[in-house]
Amino acid sequence: MVSKIRSIITLLRIRQYYKNLLIFVGIFFSKRLFEFSLYIPLIFGFILLCCTSSFNYIINDIIDIEDDKKHAEKLKKKPLASEALSIYFAVALLMVLTVIVVFSLLFLIPTFWDWDFAIMILFIVITGQVYNHFLKNYAFIDIIILSTGYLWRALAGCMIIREFISAWLFLVIFEIAMFLSIAKRKGDLQFLGKDKAIEHKKVYDQYSVKLLDQFHVMIAGSLFMTYSLYLILKFNLFEQESINLWEYLAIFTIPVLFYIIMRYTYLTSAKPEIARRPERTFLDKSILIAGFIFLGTLFITFYFEQIIPFLKQIITFLISL
Repeated sequence: MVSKIRSIITLLRIRQYYKNLLIFVGIFFSKRLFEFSLYIPLIFGFILLCCTSSFNYIINDIIDIEDDKKHAEKLKKKPLASEALSIYFAVALLMVLTVIVVFSLLFLIPTFWDWDFAIMILFIVITGQVYNHFLKNYAFIDIIILSTGYLWRALAGCMIIREFISAWLFLVIFEIAMFLSIAKRKGDLQFLGKDKAIEHKKVYDQYSVKLLDQFHVMIAGSLFMTYSLYLILKFNLFEQESINLWEYLAIFTIPVLFYIIMRYTYLTSAKPEIARRPERTFLDKSILIAGFIFLGTLFITFYFEQIIPFLKQIITFLISL
């Protein structure tokens, strides 16, 4: 029973649900974090994004089942290829996910969302299937199409709260996705070797570690500059007549981001198995500390003027009890 539950978790790829946290990017950067009425629709939206992601993963595993059986590593890890779960069970699970997503959209759209959110869900499905059926074997395009999926997740959150954030920030999200995708491909080549990597994915016959290193440096530099420009334009830094100390704190996140980029580059080069599963970097103490400093500084920058009134409301409420 336990092994079957593990197989279901693997089939759903729950470990990759962290990508759907991008749905909360809009509420943070639009300075609406304390509008608690938005959290219910956002949490429901997060659940539907997770269901949609699993929908794509299951279809991909069903389509690739024969190829996965020929690959030793995938044969161990993929529940359908290893026959830990039957294809009939996968199809049934696929139908359950479809019912959950469709009926949730139909019932919740009038209450929480506009149809724009449903369009983002559709884009995620289309992007995933176009990648798996047509574009996964085309070098460079495969990285771009995968990275686009991250944008749909962030946009979905903006559709829910009816808020649009800077195009610069969306470019940052896209470049982060590119950065992670390139690192994953480099990790595959280093960890598996060229021949086994090609068995893993045919597109690797068009990649090399040296080429991906060049791409990684290019995207890292672009990510650093894009984020810096986003902050400068967001807070109109260096052009204000009067200095707002709390907004200037945002500048200190720039070197922190640079450290995170360098640390991640080091980890994925020295330990390519980490690049193959980016969620493992969350366990790295240095990145955890840097990430906490990064998010904490941004939180103070964006919300300092709201924190004091919010704390006063909490204190007043506690006193009245």
